[in-house]
Amino acid sequence: MRPSDRTQGATLIVSLLFVMLILAVIMSVTAQVTLATRRSSVDQDAIVRAQFAAESGAARVQARLRVMGGLLGSASLPPDGAQVMSDLAALCGLSSLPAAADGATLCTLNPTTGLNSAATGVNARVSLLVNAVNQQAFLEAGIAAATPEVRSRFWSDLFSGTQGVPLNGDQDASTYTVSYGLKPLAVIRDSATQYRVTFEVPDVVVTGRAGAATRTVRVRSNLPTLNLLVSQPSLAPYALLTNHHFNSAASENSSDRITFTSRTLFSGPVHTNQQFMFQGKPWFGGAVTSAGCPAGSLGPQCNAITKAAAQPGAYFAGTYRSAADMTPSASAPTECATGDTACAANPSIAPTFAAGVDWDSPVLPLPINGNNQQAAAQAGGIAIAGNVSSLSLYRDTVGGQDVQRVTFTTDASGAPVTTQLAFGTDRRLRILAPDGSWQDATRNPDGTFAPGTPAAGFNGVIHVSGNVGSLNAGPNAASGAAIAPFAGVTLAADGDIDITSDLRYADPPCSGAHTRNPDGTVTPAPCTNLNAQNILGIYASQGNVNLIRPGNGKATELGNNPTIHAVLMAGQGAVQVDGYNTGGALGSVNLIGGVIENYYGAFGTTSGDVQQTGYSRNFVFDPRTLAGLRPPYFPTAETWTVGLYDGATPVAEPRLRGDTVSTAGNP
Repeated sequence: MRPSDRTQGATLIVSLLFVMLILAVIMSVTAQVTLATRRSSVDQDAIVRAQFAAESGAARVQARLRVMGGLLGSASLPPDGAQVMSDLAALCGLSSLPAAADGATLCTLNPTTGLNSAATGVNARVSLLVNAVNQQAFLEAGIAAATPEVRSRFWSDLFSGTQGVPLNGDQDASTYTVSYGLKPLAVIRDSATQYRVTFEVPDVVVTGRAGAATRTVRVRSNLPTLNLLVSQPSLAPYALLTNHHFNSAASENSSDRITFTSRTLFSGPVHTNQQFMFQGKPWFGGAVTSAGCPAGSLGPQCNAITKAAAQPGAYFAGTYRSAADMTPSASAPTECATGDTACAANPSIAPTFAAGVDWDSPVLPLPINGNNQQAAAQAGGIAIAGNVSSLSLYRDTVGGQDVQRVTFTTDASGAPVTTQLAFGTDRRLRILAPDGSWQDATRNPDGTFAPGTPAAGFNGVIHVSGNVGSLNAGPNAASGAAIAPFAGVTLAADGDIDITSDLRYADPPCSGAHTRNPDGTVTPAPCTNLNAQNILGIYASQGNVNLIRPGNGKATELGNNPTIHAVLMAGQGAVQVDGYNTGGALGSVNLIGGVIENYYGAFGTTSGDVQQTGYSRNFVFDPRTLAGLRPPYFPTAETWTVGLYDGATPVAEPRLRGDTVSTAGNP
């Protein structure tokens, strides 16, 4: 039977209602999904912003440590040892440092509270750092108006220990919270001229927040323990260091300057407290620094504390150029005569600074006496009263053992007295007894030696309170070794030291000479034996180091092209050739080591580029001194430095570049 129209209409209405219900359900579900998606996007955005905020907080801590590294890179203390000791005592919270042996811990520090102080003014615990880094250094680091109080607050906050100081901030509608401080641990005495403040670089934990979302970031340090090294640096690591860059006081008064020419080839660091003059194309393989003190200004007007008279610059064939006026730049200056168009393409004066140059370096004052060396000799070396007519250093064999011989003749008692000593790898002294046998040597109260036990130890220092009339290599002068392969020796004298023979290492670190190639480049002398341990320091504290040329009528003299392996220093005089301007040309002094001197001593004379009298210089720097090998108790700079170190290795800044751990919080 055919359905009625009424029944069909009802069915259609029910179907439409069902379809509408389904559409409503679909629309409801779609709306819920859209809302959830929008909510999820908002939450995800908050999480990302919280993460970025936390990472920004970690970056802020790293930036603070980077500023620290930059500031310490310019740190220097005045030549006032008493003030340095007082500041180190204050860092320990003491009125004075306790007496202690080398290597002893002077105090332990509180890693929780660190060096922080709530007091106003300058915190005495950080006065060492306040004095070491001046206001100008802070200004260059972007910290203006850095009064002593501001600098004190910076260092106090930096070394605030576990409790740290808040370094909170906000970014892009999010915030981060972090509290951070370095943890000081101890002050250690390495020696009378070096102290260490050890500290820990803790992890950085930063919490970032954006809305209800949080993220915690932890960044670990790659060097968890570091040292602030407070020291008087050794003067040994210089190829050349001059206080006055003149031959003598008379030369300085007449402005008769020393000239570096195309024959000048230095491979190691070169420094003067005054100003250089260049002619031709001298080559410097190491860093070159100049304090810029004009002639006659060293002292009250230009010194380690103030450089009011300093003029950073140099002379080019007699023409002075300030660092600001050097062309094409202060780091690579050249000079041409006015109107010399050919010179523009190939400048006639063009020094090469392979390792950089600084025309405004600090003044490095030289010590004025040998008190430290005398004290070391009296405590554990060889202390000789009066003048020494002859002192021989040479390698020998005693009882089948490789030894370093030390033989000297004095006349303090009115008649010549010769003492013959030797030591081996155990550094115990032996003496040649009157019966011709070698016996253990005991040190007498007056510093002399006699057969007896126990055998005295030797710390490597020989001090002479007068002059050394002839320093030589004894029977090894012609071709043998003056210094045994295991020996480190420093000879210091209050007066002159006359070198009268070759002085060679048994195991030299370098060989040959620097070579100027046809294209103008320089091939440095090969230094491939850098594990060698023998080293010699020669220091005349108030006199000269004289190289005695042939023809002086002395019992022993240098020959042509002599070889000297040593670091030579004249604190108040010069390292020079005796009679440099008489006789004929004698070849070159072949030096492996360095020269430190008050005045730039003369070695010979030239006409143009041709040697006329005396010696020319063939100096090869001993790179082992830069790596820490020094003659024992060799003089140190009068100024103190503060540097950041990982053990014995300098560090630019503490780095937070270890593993990064991010922990999610609530969305």
